Amino acid sequence: MEFIGGKQTIIEALKSKYKIYNIFTENINNVDKEMRELASASYVSISEIPEELRDTREISQGYLASVEDFNYSNLDEVISKIKGDGLILILDHLEDTHNLGAIIRTAVCAGVNAIIIPDDRSVRVTNTVFKVSAGALFYMPIIKVKNINSTIETLKKSGYWVYGADMEGGSNVFKTKLDGNICIIVGNEGSGISQLVKKNCDGMVMIPQVGPLGSLNVSVATGIIIYEIFKQRGIDGI
Repeated sequence: MEFIGGKQTIIEALKSKYKIYNIFTENINNVDKEMRELASASYVSISEIPEELRDTREISQGYLASVEDFNYSNLDEVISKIKGDGLILILDHLEDTHNLGAIIRTAVCAGVNAIIIPDDRSVRVTNTVFKVSAGALFYMPIIKVKNINSTIETLKKSGYWVYGADMEGGSNVFKTKLDGNICIIVGNEGSGISQLVKKNCDGMVMIPQVGPLGSLNVSVATGIIIYEIFKQRGIDGI
């Protein structure tokens, strides 16, 4: 069991049918109407925050909820459920939980099917990720794998084209045809994608830039790339 906080995060957990044990509030007489209705429909109780939990750091906007531990997904199962062209992200040893949360939120909006992270030396799903994703985490399969390069081979065998994001090289992402089943790999905040992973990519893409700064924040860069794919797929509204 773990704790999450924040009105919208808890509301999205209720909407997605994520397992919630209890919801606590600092003001039982002023509970958000939507939260109360969703909790009632799911038979989840709402009560005042008990004394022993009042110092819990996850309390946000006056709300706290106890939920089941996050369950990571299985790659083969996720691939088998994808209908149409798939879009998968691999995060090559990201370290910042805020970046992971922001990437998840954008990925859900852009139709990404799953996010893959390595099992070692990598960011994990934490309470910060729950909060920063603002509930988007409940709609995104997160897969932990032992070896990124083996995972790339699995994806290729499943019909995926694998592209790495490299701000210092590669083809202009806005001029690169990115159709079919696509996997995008983004690298560590400091060192980028590892050399071996680069060698296993089908190609590299970059975002053109002007100005004095060296590179974009990894979550911003990821959002730009996946929305370029979104655009190329001709999703309604683009």
